[in-house]
Order: sequence, then structure tokens, then C-alpha cells
Amino acid sequence: MRALALGAAVALALGASPAQAATADNPLPVLWCDITITNPTQLYTSYVYAYVEVKCNRNVTAIGGYLSLYRDGTFLGYEEIRLYNTAYAYKLNMVSCVPGNYHVMGYGWANLNGGPHAFDKRVATTPIPITCT
Repeated sequence: MRALALGAAVALALGASPAQAATADNPLPVLWCDITITNPTQLYTSYVYAYVEVKCNRNVTAIGGYLSLYRDGTFLGYEEIRLYNTAYAYKLNMVSCVPGNYHVMGYGWANLNGGPHAFDKRVATTPIPITCT
């Protein structure tokens, strides 16, 4: 019971309402997830990379992310990840470096029970000039 009370206190500290915190009748907190993408980053003079990270406050049935990389508006490729029975997913996308303005578009999602996504969100970066030097 002490662990349940501690979990409820943590949920409240993270901004959940008292109704969302864990209770004896519903020991799992309300699902909370977030997606992070990085700005395109030059690696030496050879590559440009970015990554997508999706994380939730508890294990979900399925979790995933998608990351598209663009240079001067041209689609360069994508990477995607789908994992099961975990709270975290991460995927890196790397392309050969060619000078230009790079940007990233990402999508993250999580599913609790095989039905519609309980969480989904799209994010994007602004163009970042990369010189490859």
C-alpha cells in the first residue's frame, strides 16, 4: 500500500489531477507519453543524423516512432521503430552529408490494448544549415 501511495504522490507531483493518480481500484496511472526529435546534426564531414525518442510513464502494449529527414525540401529517407510491452522506443536516421538546409519530421505513438493509439503526436524541426566541412 505504501508503494501505491508513493506512486500517487509522484503522479500528483508530475501534474496529474487527483483523479488521474493511481488508486487501490485502478493501480495504473493515466498514460502519459512524449516524443522528442533532435535537430539534424553533422557527424564529422561524412554524415548527418537525427533521432526520434518516444517514452511513456508506464509499459504499453506497443510503442513506436517514425523519423523523416529532408534536405532543401527533398525527402532523403525515413526510419521507424515498433516495440512491444515496453515504455521506451528510440530510432536513429543517418544519411551522407551533402551541404544544404536539413530538417526533420517525426511521429510518435503508443497503444495500450491493441485498439486505437492512446497517444500520438507529430513534431518537426526548422531547417538547419549544414556545411559538411
